[in-house]
Amino acid sequence: MQTTGLMAVLALTVALMVGIACDGPDQPERPQSNVSSAAPAFSPTPAGAAVATPSSTTTLAGTSVPALSPTPTPTGEAVSAPSSTTTIAGTSALALSPTTTSAATAVPEPSPTTSSIDGATWILVSIYGQPPIAGTYASLTVNGPRFNGFDGCNFIGGRHQSGKPIINADGEISAPPIAGTAMGCMSPPGILDQADRYLDAMLQPARARLVDDRLHIVDRSGEVALAFVRQPPLAGRPVDLVGTSWRLVDDDGTYSEGDTTLLFLNSRAATGTTGCRDYTLGYTASDGRIRIPSKGMSGSIEACSRDAVKREHRFVEDFGWANEYSVHQVEGSKRLMVRTSKGKTLTFEPLPQPAGAIFDARWHLTRFLETRSNGLGMTRPRDTEVIPGVDVTAAFSKESVAGSLGCQSYAYRAVGGQGTILIGADGTIFNDDAAVSTKNSCGDQRTVSPQQRQYLDFLAAAERYHVFGDRLVILTSSGDGLVFRSATGN
Repeated sequence: MQTTGLMAVLALTVALMVGIACDGPDQPERPQSNVSSAAPAFSPTPAGAAVATPSSTTTLAGTSVPALSPTPTPTGEAVSAPSSTTTIAGTSALALSPTTTSAATAVPEPSPTTSSIDGATWILVSIYGQPPIAGTYASLTVNGPRFNGFDGCNFIGGRHQSGKPIINADGEISAPPIAGTAMGCMSPPGILDQADRYLDAMLQPARARLVDDRLHIVDRSGEVALAFVRQPPLAGRPVDLVGTSWRLVDDDGTYSEGDTTLLFLNSRAATGTTGCRDYTLGYTASDGRIRIPSKGMSGSIEACSRDAVKREHRFVEDFGWANEYSVHQVEGSKRLMVRTSKGKTLTFEPLPQPAGAIFDARWHLTRFLETRSNGLGMTRPRDTEVIPGVDVTAAFSKESVAGSLGCQSYAYRAVGGQGTILIGADGTIFNDDAAVSTKNSCGDQRTVSPQQRQYLDFLAAAERYHVFGDRLVILTSSGDGLVFRSATGN
Protein backbone atom coordinates (compact mmCIF):
# COMPACT_ATOMS: atom_id res chain seq x y z
CA MET A 1 0.00 0.00 0.00
CA GLN A 2 1.32 3.50 -0.80
CA THR A 3 2.50 5.79 2.01
CA THR A 4 -0.44 8.13 1.50
CA GLY A 5 -2.85 5.24 1.88
CA LEU A 6 -1.23 4.16 5.14
CA MET A 7 -1.42 7.71 6.48
CA ALA A 8 -5.07 7.91 5.48
CA VAL A 9 -5.94 4.63 7.21
CA LEU A 10 -4.16 5.71 10.41
CA ALA A 11 -5.97 9.04 10.33
CA LEU A 12 -9.24 7.19 9.76
CA THR A 13 -8.58 5.00 12.80
CA VAL A 14 -8.03 7.94 15.12
CA ALA A 15 -10.95 9.82 13.60
CA LEU A 16 -13.20 6.95 14.61
CA MET A 17 -11.81 6.80 18.14
CA VAL A 18 -12.38 10.50 18.79
CA GLY A 19 -15.85 10.44 17.25
CA ILE A 20 -15.59 12.59 14.14
CA ALA A 21 -19.02 13.20 12.66
CA CYS A 22 -19.79 12.23 9.08
CA ASP A 23 -22.85 13.99 7.78
CA GLY A 24 -24.58 12.65 4.67
CA PRO A 25 -27.62 10.82 3.31
CA ASP A 26 -25.98 7.41 3.43
CA GLN A 27 -23.65 7.69 6.40
CA PRO A 28 -24.44 5.11 9.09
CA GLU A 29 -26.01 5.92 12.43
CA ARG A 30 -25.61 3.43 15.25
CA PRO A 31 -28.99 1.97 16.17
CA GLN A 32 -30.13 1.44 19.71
CA SER A 33 -31.42 -1.82 21.05
CA ASN A 34 -33.32 -2.86 24.14
CA VAL A 35 -32.07 -6.43 23.89
CA SER A 36 -30.18 -7.99 26.76
CA SER A 37 -26.69 -9.32 26.18
CA ALA A 38 -27.99 -12.88 26.35
CA ALA A 39 -29.82 -12.51 23.05
CA PRO A 40 -28.35 -11.49 19.68
CA ALA A 41 -29.63 -8.02 18.82
CA PHE A 42 -29.80 -6.13 15.59
CA SER A 43 -26.21 -5.08 15.26
CA PRO A 44 -25.85 -3.15 12.01
CA THR A 45 -25.96 0.58 11.75
CA PRO A 46 -28.33 2.00 9.14
CA ALA A 47 -27.28 4.83 6.92
CA GLY A 48 -28.29 8.38 7.49
CA ALA A 49 -26.30 10.03 10.28
CA ALA A 50 -22.98 10.43 12.01
CA VAL A 51 -20.55 7.77 13.13
CA ALA A 52 -20.35 7.53 16.91
CA THR A 53 -17.45 6.64 19.14
CA PRO A 54 -16.74 3.12 20.38
CA SER A 55 -18.03 2.58 23.88
CA SER A 56 -17.87 -1.14 24.58
CA THR A 57 -17.26 -4.52 23.04
CA THR A 58 -20.07 -6.67 21.74
CA THR A 59 -19.56 -10.37 21.11
CA LEU A 60 -21.48 -11.97 18.27
CA ALA A 61 -20.98 -15.55 17.14
CA GLY A 62 -17.84 -15.78 19.22
CA THR A 63 -16.17 -12.75 17.64
CA SER A 64 -15.37 -9.65 19.67
CA VAL A 65 -15.93 -6.45 17.72
CA PRO A 66 -16.01 -2.79 18.83
CA ALA A 67 -19.55 -1.62 19.61
CA LEU A 68 -20.40 1.98 18.75
CA SER A 69 -22.01 4.32 21.21
CA PRO A 70 -25.78 4.69 20.60
CA THR A 71 -25.49 8.48 20.74
CA PRO A 72 -24.37 9.95 17.39
CA THR A 73 -22.12 12.98 17.16
CA PRO A 74 -23.90 16.23 16.27
CA THR A 75 -24.98 16.41 12.66
CA GLY A 76 -22.77 18.47 10.43
CA GLU A 77 -19.72 18.55 12.68
CA ALA A 78 -16.37 17.24 11.53
CA VAL A 79 -13.11 17.90 13.37
CA SER A 80 -9.57 16.89 12.59
CA ALA A 81 -8.15 14.02 14.59
CA PRO A 82 -5.64 15.07 17.26
CA SER A 83 -2.21 13.49 17.21
CA SER A 84 -2.06 10.50 19.54
CA THR A 85 -1.23 6.82 19.62
CA THR A 86 -4.10 4.33 19.32
CA THR A 87 -3.92 0.55 19.48
CA ILE A 88 -6.34 -1.51 17.39
CA ALA A 89 -6.04 -5.26 16.94
CA GLY A 90 -2.71 -5.17 18.76
CA THR A 91 -1.08 -2.61 16.44
CA SER A 92 0.19 0.70 17.80
CA ALA A 93 -0.33 3.45 15.21
CA LEU A 94 0.70 7.10 15.29
CA ALA A 95 -2.33 9.24 14.42
CA LEU A 96 -1.91 11.62 11.51
CA SER A 97 -4.21 14.34 10.23
CA PRO A 98 -6.07 13.44 7.02
CA THR A 99 -4.55 14.61 3.78
CA THR A 100 -6.33 17.39 1.92
CA THR A 101 -5.86 17.38 -1.84
CA SER A 102 -4.46 20.27 -3.83
CA ALA A 103 -5.22 21.38 -7.35
CA ALA A 104 -4.81 18.46 -9.73
CA THR A 105 -3.24 18.37 -13.17
CA ALA A 106 -5.82 19.10 -15.83
CA VAL A 107 -7.23 16.25 -17.86
CA PRO A 108 -8.40 16.65 -21.44
CA GLU A 109 -11.95 15.49 -20.84
CA PRO A 110 -14.53 18.15 -19.88
CA SER A 111 -15.28 18.43 -16.19
CA PRO A 112 -18.72 17.43 -14.93
CA THR A 113 -21.16 19.79 -13.34
CA THR A 114 -21.55 19.25 -9.62
CA SER A 115 -25.28 18.61 -9.94
CA SER A 116 -24.64 15.68 -12.27
CA ILE A 117 -22.65 13.88 -9.56
CA ASP A 118 -24.14 15.05 -6.26
CA GLY A 119 -26.84 12.96 -4.63
CA ALA A 120 -26.31 9.82 -6.69
CA THR A 121 -24.96 6.57 -5.32
CA TRP A 122 -21.91 5.48 -7.29
CA ILE A 123 -20.83 1.81 -7.29
CA LEU A 124 -17.14 0.99 -7.65
CA VAL A 125 -16.28 -1.08 -10.74
CA SER A 126 -12.49 -0.74 -10.88
CA ILE A 127 -9.40 0.42 -8.97
CA TYR A 128 -6.63 1.39 -11.37
CA GLY A 129 -8.23 -0.78 -14.02
CA GLN A 130 -8.68 -3.84 -11.81
CA PRO A 131 -12.21 -5.00 -10.88
CA PRO A 132 -13.11 -5.33 -7.19
CA ILE A 133 -12.82 -8.73 -5.54
CA ALA A 134 -15.74 -10.93 -6.59
CA GLY A 135 -18.72 -10.57 -4.29
CA THR A 136 -17.56 -7.29 -2.72
CA TYR A 137 -19.31 -3.92 -2.89
CA ALA A 138 -17.97 -0.39 -2.50
CA SER A 139 -19.82 2.87 -3.01
CA LEU A 140 -19.52 6.66 -2.96
CA THR A 141 -22.05 9.46 -2.50
CA VAL A 142 -21.21 13.16 -2.69
CA ASN A 143 -23.48 15.99 -1.59
CA GLY A 144 -21.88 19.43 -1.74
CA PRO A 145 -19.45 19.73 1.19
CA ARG A 146 -19.94 16.18 2.43
CA PHE A 147 -19.32 12.69 1.16
CA ASN A 148 -19.75 9.16 2.42
CA GLY A 149 -19.18 5.69 1.14
CA PHE A 150 -18.51 2.05 1.86
CA ASP A 151 -15.09 0.60 1.09
CA GLY A 152 -16.17 -3.04 1.18
CA CYS A 153 -15.53 -3.38 4.90
CA ASN A 154 -16.08 -0.02 6.60
CA PHE A 155 -18.19 3.07 6.16
CA ILE A 156 -16.25 6.29 5.62
CA GLY A 157 -17.34 9.88 5.30
CA GLY A 158 -16.52 13.49 5.97
CA ARG A 159 -17.57 17.10 5.59
CA HIS A 160 -15.99 20.46 4.94
CA GLN A 161 -17.25 22.68 7.74
CA SER A 162 -16.60 25.71 5.57
CA GLY A 163 -19.18 24.51 3.05
CA LYS A 164 -16.55 24.03 0.36
CA PRO A 165 -17.78 21.39 -2.12
CA ILE A 166 -16.04 18.03 -2.29
CA ILE A 167 -16.13 18.32 -6.11
CA ASN A 168 -16.16 21.85 -7.48
CA ALA A 169 -17.53 23.06 -10.79
CA ASP A 170 -14.19 22.34 -12.51
CA GLY A 171 -14.14 18.74 -11.27
CA GLU A 172 -11.40 19.33 -8.69
CA ILE A 173 -11.72 17.05 -5.66
CA SER A 174 -10.93 18.25 -2.15
CA ALA A 175 -11.07 15.61 0.58
CA PRO A 176 -12.32 16.76 4.01
CA PRO A 177 -11.29 15.24 7.36
CA ILE A 178 -12.46 11.64 7.28
CA ALA A 179 -14.03 9.33 9.85
CA GLY A 180 -15.34 5.81 9.63
CA THR A 181 -16.18 2.57 11.31
CA ALA A 182 -13.45 0.12 12.34
CA MET A 183 -14.63 -3.37 11.48
CA GLY A 184 -11.88 -5.92 11.02
CA CYS A 185 -13.13 -7.82 7.99
CA MET A 186 -11.39 -11.14 7.42
CA SER A 187 -13.14 -12.33 4.29
CA PRO A 188 -13.00 -12.52 1.40
CA PRO A 189 -9.19 -12.67 1.31
CA GLY A 190 -7.70 -9.34 0.29
CA ILE A 191 -10.70 -7.21 1.28
CA LEU A 192 -8.71 -4.97 3.67
CA ASP A 193 -5.96 -4.38 1.11
CA GLN A 194 -8.63 -3.47 -1.44
CA ALA A 195 -10.20 -1.06 1.04
CA ASP A 196 -6.77 0.54 1.62
CA ARG A 197 -6.25 1.03 -2.11
CA TYR A 198 -9.74 2.49 -2.44
CA LEU A 199 -9.15 5.02 0.34
CA ASP A 200 -5.64 5.82 -0.91
CA ALA A 201 -7.01 6.66 -4.36
CA MET A 202 -9.73 8.81 -2.78
CA LEU A 203 -7.16 10.94 -0.93
CA GLN A 204 -4.71 11.53 -3.77
CA PRO A 205 -4.89 14.91 -5.59
CA ALA A 206 -7.51 14.12 -8.20
CA ARG A 207 -10.25 15.30 -10.52
CA ALA A 208 -13.69 13.90 -11.25
CA ARG A 209 -15.12 13.46 -14.72
CA LEU A 210 -18.17 11.81 -16.21
CA VAL A 211 -17.84 9.42 -19.13
CA ASP A 212 -21.29 8.43 -20.32
CA ASP A 213 -22.94 7.36 -17.04
CA ARG A 214 -19.66 6.53 -15.31
CA LEU A 215 -17.80 8.60 -12.74
CA HIS A 216 -14.01 8.52 -13.05
CA ILE A 217 -11.64 9.71 -10.34
CA VAL A 218 -8.46 10.65 -12.22
CA ASP A 219 -5.12 11.05 -10.44
CA ARG A 220 -2.54 13.77 -11.15
CA SER A 221 -0.88 11.66 -13.85
CA GLY A 222 -4.15 11.38 -15.76
CA GLU A 223 -4.72 7.72 -14.91
CA VAL A 224 -8.21 6.58 -13.89
CA ALA A 225 -7.73 5.61 -10.24
CA LEU A 226 -11.37 4.76 -9.49
CA ALA A 227 -14.27 4.07 -11.83
CA PHE A 228 -17.90 4.04 -10.66
CA VAL A 229 -21.27 3.43 -12.27
CA ARG A 230 -24.41 5.24 -11.18
CA GLN A 231 -26.81 3.08 -9.15
CA PRO A 232 -30.44 3.58 -10.20
CA PRO A 233 -32.37 4.95 -7.21
CA LEU A 234 -35.41 3.20 -5.75
CA ALA A 235 -38.65 5.15 -5.72
CA GLY A 236 -40.62 4.03 -2.68
CA ARG A 237 -43.31 6.09 -0.95
CA PRO A 238 -44.01 5.96 2.81
CA VAL A 239 -47.72 5.46 2.15
CA ASP A 240 -46.83 2.17 0.44
CA LEU A 241 -45.49 0.78 3.74
CA VAL A 242 -47.94 1.69 6.51
CA GLY A 243 -50.22 -1.21 7.42
CA THR A 244 -48.65 -3.65 4.96
CA SER A 245 -47.35 -7.11 5.85
CA TRP A 246 -44.66 -9.03 3.99
CA ARG A 247 -42.83 -12.35 3.86
CA LEU A 248 -39.16 -12.52 2.90
CA VAL A 249 -38.49 -14.28 -0.40
CA ASP A 250 -35.69 -16.56 0.74
CA ASP A 251 -35.31 -19.12 -2.00
CA ASP A 252 -31.81 -20.20 -1.00
CA GLY A 253 -32.52 -20.50 2.74
CA THR A 254 -30.04 -17.77 3.69
CA TYR A 255 -32.01 -16.23 6.52
CA SER A 256 -34.56 -18.52 8.10
CA GLU A 257 -35.65 -22.09 8.59
CA GLY A 258 -39.23 -20.81 8.64
CA ASP A 259 -41.02 -17.69 7.44
CA THR A 260 -39.37 -14.33 8.04
CA THR A 261 -42.11 -11.72 8.15
CA LEU A 262 -42.38 -7.94 8.37
CA LEU A 263 -45.38 -5.83 9.39
CA PHE A 264 -45.31 -2.01 9.21
CA LEU A 265 -47.56 -1.05 12.12
CA ASN A 266 -47.61 2.68 11.36
CA SER A 267 -45.25 5.35 10.04
CA ARG A 268 -42.85 4.85 12.95
CA ALA A 269 -42.67 1.20 14.00
CA ALA A 270 -42.65 -2.28 12.51
CA THR A 271 -42.54 -5.81 13.86
CA GLY A 272 -42.06 -9.27 12.48
CA THR A 273 -40.83 -12.80 13.00
CA THR A 274 -37.76 -14.76 12.08
CA GLY A 275 -37.41 -18.53 12.13
CA CYS A 276 -36.49 -18.15 15.81
CA ARG A 277 -37.96 -15.09 17.57
CA ASP A 278 -39.93 -11.88 17.11
CA TYR A 279 -38.40 -8.47 16.48
CA THR A 280 -39.59 -4.87 16.69
CA LEU A 281 -37.99 -1.83 15.11
CA GLY A 282 -38.36 1.91 14.85
CA TYR A 283 -37.98 3.27 11.33
CA THR A 284 -38.19 6.45 9.31
CA ALA A 285 -39.07 6.54 5.64
CA SER A 286 -39.12 9.23 2.98
CA ASP A 287 -39.39 8.90 -0.78
CA GLY A 288 -37.05 6.04 -1.64
CA ARG A 289 -35.11 6.19 1.64
CA ILE A 290 -35.55 4.13 4.80
CA ARG A 291 -33.62 4.20 8.07
CA ILE A 292 -33.77 1.89 11.10
CA PRO A 293 -32.38 3.76 14.12
CA SER A 294 -33.63 1.37 16.80
CA LYS A 295 -34.72 -2.24 17.19
CA GLY A 296 -34.91 -5.17 19.55
CA MET A 297 -35.68 -8.86 19.83
CA SER A 298 -38.21 -10.57 22.08
CA GLY A 299 -38.52 -14.11 23.28
CA SER A 300 -35.94 -16.68 24.22
CA ILE A 301 -33.44 -18.39 21.93
CA GLU A 302 -33.47 -21.52 24.11
CA ALA A 303 -35.94 -23.29 21.84
CA CYS A 304 -34.05 -22.29 18.69
CA SER A 305 -31.45 -24.41 17.00
CA ARG A 306 -27.94 -23.01 16.61
CA ASP A 307 -28.49 -22.75 12.87
CA ALA A 308 -31.74 -20.83 13.39
CA VAL A 309 -29.97 -18.34 15.66
CA LYS A 310 -27.24 -17.80 13.05
CA ARG A 311 -29.79 -17.28 10.29
CA GLU A 312 -31.77 -14.88 12.47
CA HIS A 313 -28.65 -12.87 13.19
CA ARG A 314 -27.78 -12.79 9.49
CA PHE A 315 -31.20 -11.39 8.64
CA VAL A 316 -31.27 -8.71 11.34
CA GLU A 317 -27.66 -7.79 10.53
CA ASP A 318 -28.43 -7.26 6.83
CA PHE A 319 -31.86 -5.70 7.26
CA GLY A 320 -30.52 -3.26 9.84
CA TRP A 321 -28.45 -1.59 7.10
CA ALA A 322 -31.62 -0.76 5.13
CA ASN A 323 -31.06 2.33 3.01
CA GLU A 324 -33.46 2.42 0.02
CA TYR A 325 -36.79 0.78 -0.78
CA SER A 326 -39.51 0.51 -3.35
CA VAL A 327 -42.85 -1.24 -3.70
CA HIS A 328 -43.58 -2.28 -7.26
CA GLN A 329 -45.38 -4.86 -9.37
CA VAL A 330 -43.59 -8.02 -10.47
CA GLU A 331 -45.56 -10.36 -12.71
CA GLY A 332 -48.87 -9.09 -11.38
CA SER A 333 -47.89 -9.20 -7.70
CA LYS A 334 -46.44 -6.56 -5.41
CA ARG A 335 -42.88 -6.80 -4.18
CA LEU A 336 -41.10 -4.82 -1.51
CA MET A 337 -37.43 -4.34 -2.36
CA VAL A 338 -35.07 -3.13 0.37
CA ARG A 339 -31.53 -2.22 -0.65
CA THR A 340 -28.90 -1.98 2.08
CA SER A 341 -25.92 0.32 2.43
CA LYS A 342 -23.72 -2.74 1.98
CA GLY A 343 -25.16 -3.46 -1.45
CA LYS A 344 -27.46 -6.35 -0.55
CA THR A 345 -31.05 -6.45 -1.75
CA LEU A 346 -33.81 -8.13 0.26
CA THR A 347 -37.07 -8.90 -1.52
CA PHE A 348 -40.42 -9.44 0.20
CA GLU A 349 -43.76 -10.66 -1.13
CA PRO A 350 -47.16 -9.76 0.35
CA LEU A 351 -48.23 -11.77 3.36
CA PRO A 352 -52.01 -11.97 2.96
CA GLN A 353 -54.35 -11.39 5.87
CA PRO A 354 -57.19 -13.83 5.23
CA ALA A 355 -60.59 -12.31 5.93
CA GLY A 356 -61.88 -13.52 9.28
CA ALA A 357 -58.57 -15.13 10.32
CA ILE A 358 -58.85 -13.45 13.71
CA PHE A 359 -61.92 -15.58 14.48
CA ASP A 360 -60.29 -18.91 13.67
CA ALA A 361 -57.95 -19.34 16.64
CA ARG A 362 -57.59 -18.85 20.35
CA TRP A 363 -54.87 -16.29 20.91
CA HIS A 364 -52.28 -16.05 23.69
CA LEU A 365 -50.80 -12.66 24.60
CA THR A 366 -46.99 -12.66 24.33
CA ARG A 367 -46.00 -9.00 24.73
CA PHE A 368 -46.99 -5.37 24.92
CA LEU A 369 -45.65 -3.16 22.17
CA GLU A 370 -45.11 0.48 23.06
CA THR A 371 -43.47 3.14 20.90
CA ARG A 372 -41.96 6.29 22.30
CA SER A 373 -40.23 9.22 20.59
CA ASN A 374 -37.21 11.00 22.02
CA GLY A 375 -36.31 14.66 21.73
CA LEU A 376 -34.77 14.08 18.29
CA GLY A 377 -38.00 12.62 16.94
CA MET A 378 -36.65 9.05 16.81
CA THR A 379 -39.17 6.34 17.60
CA ARG A 380 -37.93 3.58 19.86
CA PRO A 381 -40.00 0.45 20.29
CA ARG A 382 -40.23 -1.02 23.75
CA ASP A 383 -41.43 -4.57 24.26
CA THR A 384 -42.74 -5.80 27.58
CA GLU A 385 -43.32 -9.52 27.80
CA VAL A 386 -46.21 -11.01 29.74
CA ILE A 387 -45.35 -11.91 33.33
CA PRO A 388 -44.22 -15.55 33.40
CA GLY A 389 -46.89 -17.95 34.54
CA VAL A 390 -49.79 -15.68 33.55
CA ASP A 391 -51.64 -16.85 30.46
CA VAL A 392 -53.72 -14.03 28.97
CA THR A 393 -55.95 -15.39 26.23
CA ALA A 394 -58.42 -13.96 23.76
CA ALA A 395 -61.11 -15.43 21.54
CA PHE A 396 -62.78 -13.10 19.05
CA SER A 397 -66.24 -12.95 17.58
CA LYS A 398 -67.87 -10.13 15.66
CA GLU A 399 -69.56 -8.91 18.85
CA SER A 400 -66.94 -9.55 21.56
CA VAL A 401 -63.49 -10.43 22.83
CA ALA A 402 -63.44 -12.87 25.71
CA GLY A 403 -60.77 -14.82 27.52
CA SER A 404 -58.71 -15.29 30.64
CA LEU A 405 -56.47 -12.97 32.62
CA GLY A 406 -55.13 -15.81 34.70
CA CYS A 407 -57.43 -16.07 37.69
CA GLN A 408 -59.97 -13.70 36.21
CA SER A 409 -62.03 -14.06 33.09
CA TYR A 410 -63.09 -11.06 31.06
CA ALA A 411 -65.46 -10.13 28.26
CA TYR A 412 -65.28 -7.02 26.12
CA ARG A 413 -68.58 -6.63 24.27
CA ALA A 414 -70.35 -4.27 21.95
CA VAL A 415 -73.38 -3.00 23.84
CA GLY A 416 -75.29 -1.31 21.07
CA GLY A 417 -77.79 -4.11 20.75
CA GLN A 418 -77.88 -7.44 19.00
CA GLY A 419 -75.84 -7.50 15.79
CA THR A 420 -73.59 -4.58 16.79
CA ILE A 421 -70.14 -5.16 15.34
CA LEU A 422 -67.04 -4.91 17.51
CA ILE A 423 -64.51 -6.80 15.37
CA GLY A 424 -64.67 -6.27 11.62
CA ALA A 425 -63.40 -8.87 9.18
CA ASP A 426 -61.41 -6.16 7.37
CA GLY A 427 -58.98 -5.40 10.22
CA THR A 428 -61.01 -2.71 11.98
CA ILE A 429 -62.16 -2.61 15.62
CA PHE A 430 -65.18 -0.52 16.63
CA ASN A 431 -64.98 0.25 20.35
CA ASP A 432 -66.99 3.46 20.60
CA ASP A 433 -69.90 1.57 22.12
CA ALA A 434 -68.33 -1.30 24.05
CA ALA A 435 -67.68 -2.22 27.67
CA VAL A 436 -65.52 -4.69 29.55
CA SER A 437 -66.50 -6.88 32.48
CA THR A 438 -64.37 -9.22 34.59
CA LYS A 439 -65.19 -12.17 36.79
CA ASN A 440 -62.95 -13.57 39.47
CA SER A 441 -62.67 -17.34 39.27
CA CYS A 442 -60.07 -17.68 42.06
CA GLY A 443 -60.96 -18.58 45.60
CA ASP A 444 -58.75 -15.88 47.15
CA GLN A 445 -60.58 -13.08 45.33
CA ARG A 446 -57.46 -11.58 43.75
CA THR A 447 -57.79 -8.22 42.05
CA VAL A 448 -56.72 -7.41 38.51
CA SER A 449 -52.94 -6.79 38.39
CA PRO A 450 -51.41 -3.63 36.81
CA GLN A 451 -50.34 -5.58 33.71
CA GLN A 452 -53.78 -7.13 33.34
CA ARG A 453 -55.31 -3.66 33.70
CA GLN A 454 -52.94 -2.38 31.01
CA TYR A 455 -54.17 -5.15 28.73
CA LEU A 456 -57.80 -4.15 29.26
CA ASP A 457 -56.93 -0.49 28.70
CA PHE A 458 -55.22 -1.37 25.41
CA LEU A 459 -58.32 -3.29 24.33
CA ALA A 460 -60.49 -0.29 25.10
CA ALA A 461 -58.30 1.89 22.90
CA ALA A 462 -57.97 -0.68 20.08
CA GLU A 463 -58.44 0.65 16.57
CA ARG A 464 -57.32 -2.04 14.14
CA TYR A 465 -55.62 -5.41 13.93
CA HIS A 466 -53.37 -7.45 11.67
CA VAL A 467 -53.06 -11.21 11.38
CA PHE A 468 -49.80 -12.36 9.80
CA GLY A 469 -48.85 -15.99 9.98
CA ASP A 470 -49.57 -17.24 13.49
CA ARG A 471 -49.28 -13.73 14.97
CA LEU A 472 -52.01 -11.23 15.77
CA VAL A 473 -51.23 -7.57 16.48
CA ILE A 474 -53.90 -5.26 17.89
CA LEU A 475 -53.04 -1.57 17.55
CA THR A 476 -54.39 1.36 19.54
CA SER A 477 -55.03 4.86 18.24
CA SER A 478 -51.73 5.99 19.82
CA GLY A 479 -49.69 3.34 17.99
CA ASP A 480 -49.21 1.00 20.95
CA GLY A 481 -50.15 -2.61 20.54
CA LEU A 482 -50.73 -6.11 21.82
CA VAL A 483 -49.00 -9.08 20.21
CA PHE A 484 -50.58 -12.54 20.34
CA ARG A 485 -49.63 -15.97 19.11
CA SER A 486 -52.20 -18.54 18.05
CA ALA A 487 -52.68 -21.63 20.17
CA THR A 488 -51.90 -23.76 17.10
CA GLY A 489 -48.73 -21.80 16.21
CA ASN A 490 -45.27 -23.31 16.27
